[in-house]
Amino acid sequence: MLGQALEYAFKTGRCSGARGRRSMIILDNIQAVPYIEEDCSMKPVLKTIGIFAAATILSVPAFSDDAQTLPSPTDQYDFLLGDWDLEAATMQPDQSLMPGSGVMNVYTIHEGQTLQADMRIEFENGTGFTGSAMRTYDTANENWAVSWVPAGAQTNAGGVAIWQDGRMVETWPSSRDQFGAFETTLTFSDITEDRFVVSQDHHYINGPTIEGVWRYVATRQDDNGVEN
Repeated sequence: MLGQALEYAFKTGRCSGARGRRSMIILDNIQAVPYIEEDCSMKPVLKTIGIFAAATILSVPAFSDDAQTLPSPTDQYDFLLGDWDLEAATMQPDQSLMPGSGVMNVYTIHEGQTLQADMRIEFENGTGFTGSAMRTYDTANENWAVSWVPAGAQTNAGGVAIWQDGRMVETWPSSRDQFGAFETTLTFSDITEDRFVVSQDHHYINGPTIEGVWRYVATRQDDNGVEN
């Protein structure tokens, strides 16, 4: 149970507030909950599903932090532009990952000043969602302003994003559940011209980090709508 995993992490004091290397909390030798391990004695055990095995393959990033290749601020999200096939998963209350798939189309609006990403996802259990993310560069604050507009629901605004160590990192306003307050980040990594990986993580204040609550791998479609 996710609750048991969080209670274990909080009670033992393991990994509190740290963002170290990736590990998993193992429950009943069946399911796994990812968390950040710092000075923990237990050996990290990784459990994933097949569609994310490819995410571990090393690839040459489209950008680096070298001064000559670092994208200009207003171009940092340009890697998103185009049509994408998505292999996704969302974490269930019992820590299992529910696989899904979908598509995303990203284009510019507002005379090129805003990127709109239209997304449609369907999961194997019959659930899913449709919505649009809006991203525009805030010159005054030198970061990106991000909002999420789900179809038929209230807009989730207030996210900010910066380019950090070859990744785009979006930070969203703090939320709270029965285990306390947490900060949500959405990180775009392993960025190449035709592929990137996204992970939504929950960072509990003075507690563990739960990685991959929502995740997907995006592969660019060719001109015929087929992934490259």
